[in-house]
This record gives sequence, structure tokens and C-alpha cells, in this order.
Amino acid sequence: MMIHTNLRPELAQHLAQRFQAFADGFRHNLAILGPPGSGKTFQLQQVALRHPQRLLTIYCPLYQESCRSFLQRLLYAILQAGLPAGRMQAGLPAAARAGERTDQQFQPPLDQLLQRAEAALPKTVAAIRLSEGVLARRQYGEAFTRALDAIPVLVQEREQPCALMLDEFLYLEDLGLGQAFHELGKRVMTWPSVLFVLSSSSTYRARVILRERLQLLFGQFELLALSGLDQGTAGAWVQQELRGIRRAKHVSPFLLHWIGHYPWYLTVILRRMKELATLGNSPELTEGLFLQTVWDVLGRAEGPLHQWCASRMTSLSHGRAGARALETLLHIAEGARTATELGRRIGRGGLTDALQLLVSRDLAERSGMCWKVTDPILRCWLSTILLAQRSDAPPGGEEVRQRFDRHLRQLWSGWMHAHELTLPEQVVSLFGKFCDDTIALDLKTGRLPRFETIRTAQPELAGADAYVVADGEGKRWCAAVRDQALGESDIAHFDAFCRTQAPRPTRKVLITRGRLDQNARLLAKTSNMWVWEVAELNTLLELYGP
Repeated sequence: MMIHTNLRPELAQHLAQRFQAFADGFRHNLAILGPPGSGKTFQLQQVALRHPQRLLTIYCPLYQESCRSFLQRLLYAILQAGLPAGRMQAGLPAAARAGERTDQQFQPPLDQLLQRAEAALPKTVAAIRLSEGVLARRQYGEAFTRALDAIPVLVQEREQPCALMLDEFLYLEDLGLGQAFHELGKRVMTWPSVLFVLSSSSTYRARVILRERLQLLFGQFELLALSGLDQGTAGAWVQQELRGIRRAKHVSPFLLHWIGHYPWYLTVILRRMKELATLGNSPELTEGLFLQTVWDVLGRAEGPLHQWCASRMTSLSHGRAGARALETLLHIAEGARTATELGRRIGRGGLTDALQLLVSRDLAERSGMCWKVTDPILRCWLSTILLAQRSDAPPGGEEVRQRFDRHLRQLWSGWMHAHELTLPEQVVSLFGKFCDDTIALDLKTGRLPRFETIRTAQPELAGADAYVVADGEGKRWCAAVRDQALGESDIAHFDAFCRTQAPRPTRKVLITRGRLDQNARLLAKTSNMWVWEVAELNTLLELYGP
């Protein structure tokens, strides 16, 4: 299944604007960070194909491969970017040019391309041949340095600026190129005619490398963290993929809520769902079809998502404190939110190191004092399949399948329950589950107290669907709840409402599923209000359930 629709149109527009600005003389390097399967490669491939004509683009993905293989592909991509007939393809495999996600390595005939390019790009060809000679002597670090130094030669020879796009750039270190980031960092600072665009699935490590080894002097990077998909665009795409299957539109919002950050997961599930519907001659999406689909790709040992989750755990167990980290991860997946609760369940010994390892592997993250498994598919697999295996249940047995189906039904029923509630009702439900946890939301850290009474007040003035007033242990919270966008007048109305409360609220919270314009956000900050948008609501739902 190929994704021809860009499910993040706003990000695509932002990238296009950055490339156009660079072509016009303004450089701001970019780093795209997001988990595996979130669509980074798709975004880079699309911008590589649609960059401004007066801009050269070198696109080179990295894999778990040999240094020789990577360096040969890098040299090929540099040379191809300079050829008038080939620069639009920028080293992309044919599948990528067709819009398909691919991780296949592309092994080009470099000698043939050198011969083709020699007349048009003699200086660039000479620089690449120098790098080839060093590469033949297995001096890989020097070969990488010389490959990079061929780029300004190309820029000068073509008299055009250039974008260097390294997909999964952290593999530079994994390949054994120990000085790669040092060499790359020097060029980030000193090459104004080259736009550096990097991506990584290892968000934690990438931020460390960018902060400590690449963002020096004039080498600042704009960090673009991939968030959820555009709901309208993604929903239309899911329904288009499931066309011909009745009631498919009912499962589309649930799938996007559950795994909406991960286009690859959606692709795998939708492909299998279509196969089962065709094999069973079933024109209707039933609960049985849904459960069987997710079991086939995630529950069965041969399922692609099962193997992906298992490989991540195998990789984790090989690291220092791996066994302890895996045990910790399982308990977080089961609902242990705080380090205190984890220590109570598994003991304090080695817990700090285990949590740090999980963070460095992007398997868990902390929001304030609350921990969660970041990947919803992995969270489901851990709490059903792996947990059953560790309790000696036979793999693929009836007990495991029942546990798996029960978990999915709970996800579905919880989502349906939340979906049937109005936003004020969802907020009241969430407030009732708070239990003195400390959490980070909206770039602020605060405690979520236990409330004794929670009530809603219908606003007498425009600006909110409802006000929620919660009291407990000498604390009063007032929350303005709005399903649509909030503006400056709404902030003023809410502030006026809070002043009518006796006692005065100790915390003022703005909650919206719509947009909050920049002026309204600044006014809310000035008025000392906590702002919860869709991302913050989703975090709370993950921690406390729908």
C-alpha cells in the first residue's frame, strides 16, 4: 500500500517555505524528529522531489550497513544532484519517487555516473574520485570528510546553493565514523550556501547530538517534532483505503485516536484489514474483522508489528541494565505512573538507571513525575503479548488471545465512552481521576490534586461551553472549557468569571480542542492561566484513561 496523500499538510507547507527561503538567501537548518514509522522519510522524499528549481538537493538516507556502502551512496547522491537531468531525483529509489515508503538500500553504478558527469562537472568528479581513492584504502573517516568537501565544489561549479538531507543521521556514529559529527558540525557553522536537513527516529539521542555537537555559533537547527496527523486529511485517506467495506467510517476516528502519530502502523493494519475482508468476502467491518486484523499483525509471532516490537525489546535487553529496564517498561505499560509506584512494585535498586535507559531508547518518557510508554502499539503488545509470555502462557494460545482481545475491546469501549461525552463531561471525568500526581503540561509543571467536589457552571457570557469548578484540600480550580477556537475576548471573559468565585481559584485552566491564536496565548500567560490543548488532553487521557 502506497501513501500518495501527505497526511501532514501543514508540515509539508512549512518545509516548502523553509526551502524557498533558503533559495532566496535565508538559511535555517532543520532537524525532523519522530519515532519510527511516523513519516519522516516520506516528508524528506517529498520535499526532495519538489524543491525549488534553483536549489540543488542531495538526499541520502542511512541504514544499518557498512561504511563503504553508505559512502558510495553519498558520493552518488552528491554527483547526481549536480546533473541537470537527475537532480530532481536526488538519489531516491524508484519506489520513493512513486510515493512509496521504502527502506531498501539503493546501490548505484557510481563509475558509470562519473563518466556521464565528467564533461559537465569536471571539478566535482575530480573531488569525488579523490574520495573514492581514500575509500578503496578503507580509510572511511577520511573518505567521509572528502565526500563532504566535494559539496562546496559542486555548489561553486553549478553556482547554486545546495540542501544536504541526511535521513537517520545518527547512523553516522553507529557506522563507526567516530568523528562524523565533529566534521559535520564544522561545516554546519562555515557553509552558508548549504542547508542541512537531518532526521532521526532516536529523538532523545538526536537532541543531545544537536545540542552538544552541531548547534555551534551560526549552526542553529529548527527542531520539528512530528505530532499527530491532520485529522481531516488522514480520516479521508483511511476511508478511501477501506472503500467498499461498510461501516469502515466508524473505525476510522478510533484508529486515528489510537495510532494517529504513526502512518506506517496505519498502513500495515489497513492492508491486512482489506486482505481479510477480501478473503472472507465480507463487505462489512465487524468487531471480529477488526480484532482478527490487529491480532494477525500484532499478536501473531509472524506479524510485522509483533516482530517490530520484539526486535525493540531484544535490542533493549542487550544494553546495560537491560533486564531491569524491560521489567520497568512492563510495569509502566500496565499503568504504574510514578517512580514511587514503580519502586513499590519492583524495588528501588537500579530503577534510576533503568528509567534513564528507557528514555535514551525513546521507549518511555516522563511528563512531570508521570511516566508513560510513548508508542501505543508497543504499549498494547507489552501489556498483552509479552506479559502473557513472561507468565509462561503458551505463545498464540487461547489465554493470550483472550487477553489481547479484551485489551482491544477496553480501548474501543473507553474511546466510545469518551467520544459520547461532551468536552465538559470529559474534563469532569478527568478531574475526578486526579490523585496528587505532578505533571508537565503546556511547558509548566504542576500538581493534579484530588478533588472532593466537581461541578459545572454554564457561562452567562460568551466564550466557553462551560466552566468547571473543582474543590479539594483547600484548593479550587476553575477551568474554561471550549470545543472550538479561543480568542482574546474568551480569555477576558474567563478571567472575569474567576474573579467572581469565592474563594478565588488557586489554578485557572483553559481547555480547548480548537486553536488558540498567539495573542490569546500571550494574554492567558499574562493572566497566569494553564492552557490545555489537544496534545495536553491526549497526554492526560493516556495517563488516566478515557
